[in-house]
Amino acid sequence: MKISLTALGLLGTASGLNYAEPYRPQYHFSPAEHWMNDPSGLLYHNGIYHLFFQYNPGGIEWGNMSWGHATSKDLTHWDERPVALLARGYPDTITEMYFTGSAVADVNNTSGFGVDGKIPLVAMYTSMYPVSQELPSGKHVRAEQQSQSIAYSLDDGETWITYDAENPVIQDPPSPYEAEFQNFRDPFVFWHDETQKWISVTVLASVHKVAIWSSDNLKEWSFVSEFGPYNAVGGVWECPNMFQMPVKGHPSAKKWVMVLGLNPGGPPGTVGSGTQYFIGDFNGTTFTADPSNVYPENESANWMDWGPDFYAAASYNGLPDGDVVQIGWMSNWQYGAVVPTSPWRSAMSVPRQLSLKMVDEKVTLLQQPHQSWRSVVNNQTLKHSWKSVPKGSTKLDSPGKAFKIDLSFSDHDSDQTLASTFAISVHASSDFKQETLIGYNFTSKEIFVDRRNSGDVSFDKTFASLYHAPLSASADKHINLQIFVDWSSVEVLGGQGEVSLTAQVFPEGSAAEARLLSDGVTQDVRLGIIGMGSAH
Repeated sequence: MKISLTALGLLGTASGLNYAEPYRPQYHFSPAEHWMNDPSGLLYHNGIYHLFFQYNPGGIEWGNMSWGHATSKDLTHWDERPVALLARGYPDTITEMYFTGSAVADVNNTSGFGVDGKIPLVAMYTSMYPVSQELPSGKHVRAEQQSQSIAYSLDDGETWITYDAENPVIQDPPSPYEAEFQNFRDPFVFWHDETQKWISVTVLASVHKVAIWSSDNLKEWSFVSEFGPYNAVGGVWECPNMFQMPVKGHPSAKKWVMVLGLNPGGPPGTVGSGTQYFIGDFNGTTFTADPSNVYPENESANWMDWGPDFYAAASYNGLPDGDVVQIGWMSNWQYGAVVPTSPWRSAMSVPRQLSLKMVDEKVTLLQQPHQSWRSVVNNQTLKHSWKSVPKGSTKLDSPGKAFKIDLSFSDHDSDQTLASTFAISVHASSDFKQETLIGYNFTSKEIFVDRRNSGDVSFDKTFASLYHAPLSASADKHINLQIFVDWSSVEVLGGQGEVSLTAQVFPEGSAAEARLLSDGVTQDVRLGIIGMGSAH
């Protein structure tokens, strides 16, 4: 089936929008209208970044699952394109929905889809069949079955042809998990150079298993191994992806990273969704996690992000070897369907550049903002330093509603005169009765985001909460934070990027004040605020 939606008007854009609606992100991607969730099919090809995403073309809540599509030359300024894969049968009787997946450029035409020298882009996704039916391929599927299918594009992702002759290419879960056909999803596919094979990882969501498959041509797949369950502290596993990176300072050492969504059962202190990871080795068939990455059951996990609003993180295919950029869905299944935005719901995180480094004698995943954010910097900047910030409130010039903060201050041990907590307040009302606090607890050695008084918290009883993440001081005994503030979100990256904390907030439109808050003396404080313009 060829998908061409221009004639249908399903371009993913809404007329008359100026991207100035209440809570509209200014430099995070959000669809012009309607519901969005998991990033899917992230691909860099011919100088263009492709962002596909789970999308409802007909409403502001989850449903009619299709693949939306946007493109960018810099990962910040996005052009929303026609819907790539439209739920089959939409808007009448839907017989197939297109769940989360991934995409690759088949540069050697292993699939045979390429013609006249054109490189085919191949998407692998989960087909969810709402009803029992006979498919064009002659295969029979059960009601609510989830299977893995492919589609290809010969015009750089603008239109797609589903491989109806053989779809689904992986119909059932491997033995002995056939009963998990309703929880078999989210293929992430990549080329494994050492074995000259395509690899796909899928989840058996409810049993916390990852199934690993290999293929010569993206059409015919063999099951080769499974991974899990480890560190599954709740819920189901979703949205796997896997990639290899060098370890900084050890150029000959390379490690593999497996990332998984967990829902519900996120980081300590959160409700709903979270994203965890494992560092280990992969030989083309089997992924083996390092022993230091495996914890006793139901005890702990390595968290990509300690906040409530970073889920379904996906990495880009097509980047140079060792270069990994990831984007997460900046929401949470606990309340994603009721956040007070219109005519759209959900945004994506700032793109994050990932790396590995030895931290405290352990290979650690680091996240840094991709430099693309610099393309929307405006001329509003503030720099200030204090040898000491006294107890109480220190008002700052208003930074507006979209900006980046660089904040550094000296760590210390318990002392009656020194602060036990220090924070910066953003999105604050003029009387500071409404504000979001981002700061550090010197006693517990944790960064935190406090959104209990952040604005509209009425839509979910768990939303007004305090979130925290462990962070040790740097070698020079300082706490270093990068904070990205947009109209309805804060993202905190701590230290070298060994921890992050992402949270949505919904402040009043006039809430644009800022201040420092300290319950004692905080020493050697350095603050930089960079204004951010709109990417629209």
